[in-house]
Amino acid sequence: MSCAISCRCPMVHFHRRMNRVDAQLSELAQAIDAVQHETVSLRKQLDSVGLIEIKHNRAFYLVAEPGHPNYGDELIAREWVRYLALRHPDVPAYIDCARPGPAAAILRGEHPRLSVVDTLACLTRENEFAGGDVRNQHTRDIARFVVQALHDEGKAARYASGIELLRSAVRSVHVLGGGYLNSMWRVNLARLSVAAWARGRGVPAVATGIGLMPLQEPDDSFVREAAASFLSFSVRDAESYRAVMDSRSPQQVGDQIQEMAQTQISLAPDDCFVNALDRCYAPPEGLPDTMVCVQSDFVDDAAALHRHVIATLNSWEVGRGAMVGVVECNPYVDYPIVESLKAAWYRVAFFPLASLLREGFPARAGQRWLTTRYHPHLLAAAQGCTGSFITVGERYYAIKHRAVLRMGSHWTNSVIGTTGVLPGSGFEDSGVLQEYSRQIRKAADVIYHE
Repeated sequence: MSCAISCRCPMVHFHRRMNRVDAQLSELAQAIDAVQHETVSLRKQLDSVGLIEIKHNRAFYLVAEPGHPNYGDELIAREWVRYLALRHPDVPAYIDCARPGPAAAILRGEHPRLSVVDTLACLTRENEFAGGDVRNQHTRDIARFVVQALHDEGKAARYASGIELLRSAVRSVHVLGGGYLNSMWRVNLARLSVAAWARGRGVPAVATGIGLMPLQEPDDSFVREAAASFLSFSVRDAESYRAVMDSRSPQQVGDQIQEMAQTQISLAPDDCFVNALDRCYAPPEGLPDTMVCVQSDFVDDAAALHRHVIATLNSWEVGRGAMVGVVECNPYVDYPIVESLKAAWYRVAFFPLASLLREGFPARAGQRWLTTRYHPHLLAAAQGCTGSFITVGERYYAIKHRAVLRMGSHWTNSVIGTTGVLPGSGFEDSGVLQEYSRQIRKAADVIYHE
């Protein structure tokens, strides 16, 4: 009896120890499960934070044409870059243009995280459809190649890195305003195709302050279809607005009409007003009373144009020996009037493009202006200057100058070969600049609202 009891005791103790071990193992297993669950939860949280951070750091992508250089394109690009530097200084920004080297130099220091590339510009120029005579180019073919290359970088392998940037590092696309998108430069017009590609990837696109004239068939239908892929699409002149809104052939455009109803189409001010022209002007001290900006392209007879300028100055009683300021917006193209004025015994103060970019636009109240160019008309009239514009290129500059009149200028049209036209007044309400800034920013808020 005692032997049986003594034999069972070790077994009882053994089973008790085993039960304790089992309990401890069970507790340990539960603890491990809890740790694993917590680890998974923390990993998900970290991944979520990382994704948010990646999305937050994705870049703004701007399509524009600085770097030629030509003052209006430089002005518009600079004003948008300044706007983003003020509103979103921590978000990277890219400008896609045809001449990234000069553009990067011109825009240096304007934004802490700005880069300049030429991916989209190169895709529109370097393909089998873009070469030769512009009359034989077809915008749809160029645009189709661009979209195919953005989907398959193997079609444009030299630009694979830029395409990958567009695919993975961009939060929005913004086509900036200007006069570079029209039928004269179909490779530029094809850049609008980026919006359809972006929409397919869930990337919002807007266009602001576009000048589309001249626009020929079938480019007009291409533009209407391209505009339907933008969340908002604003133009700066009435002719461009009519071209985008034209729905004369709904049977031909299919679902385009319904798509266009989802796009906010508007007639807007020029993009240069995005910051109400703040910091755009040169110091007023020492600026001449009479200013001229006259180009030598878009005319068949530059000599006749120069004679008209001199005759107009004479009718304004700007006599020989008087100081005349000459503004250069496009290097070389705007210089020949300097020699003609000197030959007519005027003294000339020359303002090269580099000085406009460095010191500001040389307009002040009290000046009289005579110009063929659009942005000098716009900026000088907005400063309250009186003046006249000379139309060169009826299908291009005439539309531009009418747009400035719509925005607030009262300048007169000085027709080549006529004299006696007195300068008209500039903007009457300086407060309109702030209103224009509000309108432009509102149109872009769909991508810059954060």
